[in-house]
Amino acid sequence: MGEIYEDRRQEPRFTTAGKYRLETARSGSLEGRILDLSLNGAMLERSGSVELQSGTRHRISLEFTGHAPFHGDALLVYVGGQRIGLEFYDMDPQNFAALSTLIEALTRANR
Repeated sequence: MGEIYEDRRQEPRFTTAGKYRLETARSGSLEGRILDLSLNGAMLERSGSVELQSGTRHRISLEFTGHAPFHGDALLVYVGGQRIGLEFYDMDPQNFAALSTLIEALTRANR
């Protein structure tokens, strides 16, 4: 199943350390570490027993030290074991600019 998820990637992903907060309709929110990030999505560390399903949409907040936090809506494309894979699908221009700035910094750091 992870292979299918990886094949869908359209943008480079960067290993990074950040924190997320995923809002769920039934269980409140889920918090944890961001494992990797791209312009289109992220892989998150899953902790706890909150039930999540692929194909559902949630509000997400992402925070990285030294960068403005950003918020948007995400579609869960992979839920398994200790990982959650998501795609960003709606983000206002200000939040998209914050994400783009972070991706640019990660791109420069990996050259």
